[in-house]
Amino acid sequence: MDDIQGDNIVLTVFLRHDQSQTLDQFQTKLDDRGWWENFPPRGVEVLSWNVVMGIGQIVTLKLPPAKLQAVNVALEKYAWGVFSTEAYVSYDFMNVRERLARESKTRNSGAVEPVSGDTAINSGAGGGNHPRQPHNGLFLQQWQAGTGEAGIYEMALGDALEKIFGRGVHDLLGVADSLNEMGIKTPQGEDWTVENYPEIMEGLGR
Repeated sequence: MDDIQGDNIVLTVFLRHDQSQTLDQFQTKLDDRGWWENFPPRGVEVLSWNVVMGIGQIVTLKLPPAKLQAVNVALEKYAWGVFSTEAYVSYDFMNVRERLARESKTRNSGAVEPVSGDTAINSGAGGGNHPRQPHNGLFLQQWQAGTGEAGIYEMALGDALEKIFGRGVHDLLGVADSLNEMGIKTPQGEDWTVENYPEIMEGLGR
């Protein structure tokens, strides 16, 4: 992928302590084996090295893939017998994450704003007392939030609008065209247009 830069990989190594040995015991073994001089091998960069209570040590390394074998051999030669090891290969995701966030923002630029909290909004329209999303700004304030009883036509229209919004259609022209494609006429039996949609929806919400 273009936004994954460089040829290096990241390797996270868990060095789990053998709790049958005391600190002095395994430190002596590490000294005798030359652990601190030989791990990590040359050409491998240490990004972080942390002690995690109850686990041991977690080391994050940055290296070219060709050095992966050298790291593995170093662990086998200098760590085994003191640590049990686990290793996880990864790569830098920051640039990818930023790109995906930008793309998501673009896709959702016309979407309904999320409702704060866990309380659902009940409109009483388009099928009865089931939760609905808040209005999307398309002259639906009274329709979506009204408290009056919905008739058969209003319920059918409300259900159709929910399907349309669920497909990600939020612009006025797209909503009108979608209603026409679904065979939902205006209360007067006409096709929906950009011009008549706001007026009709306002009237239905009264």
